[in-house]
Amino acid sequence: MSKRAFGIVMVFTVVIAACGSSGGSSGSGAYGGSTTKKTTSTTAASTDATSTTLQLVDTTLGKLVADSAGKTLYLYVPDGTSMVSKVDAGTLAAWPPVQASATPTLGPGLTAEASTAKQPNGENWVTYNGHLLYGFTGDAKPGDVAGNGLGNVWYAVTAAGEPVQS
Repeated sequence: MSKRAFGIVMVFTVVIAACGSSGGSSGSGAYGGSTTKKTTSTTAASTDATSTTLQLVDTTLGKLVADSAGKTLYLYVPDGTSMVSKVDAGTLAAWPPVQASATPTLGPGLTAEASTAKQPNGENWVTYNGHLLYGFTGDAKPGDVAGNGLGNVWYAVTAAGEPVQS
């Protein structure tokens, strides 16, 4: 399946899921998001651990930031370096935030600062180089990068904490 076709399938999947959401947020879906702040709990798909380890993994786009399971992590461009997510609640089902109750541990080769940022609902989400980090449910295995560039707003993260715009 081409990247474009995959993106279209994901848009429809997330839009349908968002329509049934009772989170109270309105938004434009998985790729556009909205500026509505999320105030309800995130999905069980998010990483929720006492401490989180970030590491570098080899991908087709080079070495990228990943969680402890080797799954590629992404930033959401509209978030910028805001410590409060701008991703609407319906979209978080496909793009779960990385959560931790303590400062993340950094693996070899990671050069930017990692921290956590408290969201309005009280959850602590992981940041790297000032960017909130998200997983992507469309990545089937460690090192997959299916989410990179989707909607021109979701990008995998380099060791320096910058988006991979391939």
